[in-house]
Amino acid sequence: MVNLKHIVRSIRRNRLVWAMLRYRDLLVYRRFRGRDVESGRAFARELTETGTNFCFSVAFNTPWVVDALTKAWVTYTSGVMLVVVDNSSSVAARKAHQEICAKRGIPYLELPKNPETNPARSHGIAMNWVYYNIVRHLEPETFGFIDHDCLPIEPFSLRGQLGHKAAYGWRRLPGSNYYFTQPADDPGWFLWAGLCFYQYAAISDKMIDFRPTMENGMDTGGGNWVPFYSKLRPEHVGFAAETQTPIDIDGQTVGYQTFDGALLHIGGASYKGLSTQLDYRQKLSDHIWNAYLGGTEDRLVAI
Repeated sequence: MVNLKHIVRSIRRNRLVWAMLRYRDLLVYRRFRGRDVESGRAFARELTETGTNFCFSVAFNTPWVVDALTKAWVTYTSGVMLVVVDNSSSVAARKAHQEICAKRGIPYLELPKNPETNPARSHGIAMNWVYYNIVRHLEPETFGFIDHDCLPIEPFSLRGQLGHKAAYGWRRLPGSNYYFTQPADDPGWFLWAGLCFYQYAAISDKMIDFRPTMENGMDTGGGNWVPFYSKLRPEHVGFAAETQTPIDIDGQTVGYQTFDGALLHIGGASYKGLSTQLDYRQKLSDHIWNAYLGGTEDRLVAI
């Protein structure tokens, strides 16, 4: 049997087809970015009264994760305000996220309904909406993004990690999924969309674009290679160190990504992996709360 994915990929490699798809994606993105812009500006005005350093988390259909993230943030971080922006397709999840944030004193905003079904593109245009409709009006000292399932498990300072550098985050190289030939002299890199933090002054005059650029093998955030990352010297960026934290559940040990020894990344909580299985998710949540968050008594969401 012919592999259907191989056929689709081969069709997409046609430059005319690819150009048409990219044009379609651009139209969808521009339409989405232009929706509810006044709500973003009004939200920015509210945030100006709360500080000058902000970290946005794009939530997606996972109240149990947002519950853990918000508790971890108020427990282990200071100096940078967490802001939850909701990209969920589930109305029930949005309601739960809003209630969690209200109880924990975390600013919250619903994003417009996202037209993209591809996770990378959906995440990318949501981040762009936040940047152009909130951050550009907020003009903070520093800002960035953290995945909703990437939570601090010990005292951690994003401002400290950034220091006087232009950017901080987990550096990623292009993957093997190039649609076209990789330029030998322009391999590129990008900061993972789930951990990227910036001096606003260093980025404010750039045509920022958090969308993926799969033509050169870059996932969400890769669109910033040309306008921003390619202009930076290595010493102007703080790169997070990636390690593994083993978590044992019922004799099954899984290594979870950890950044700079303080940020635990559950990974794929919304759409793939062990954490989408109810029994495992319950036990993983229990472990996280008991090991890092002072016990399950403060948990707001039943799994």
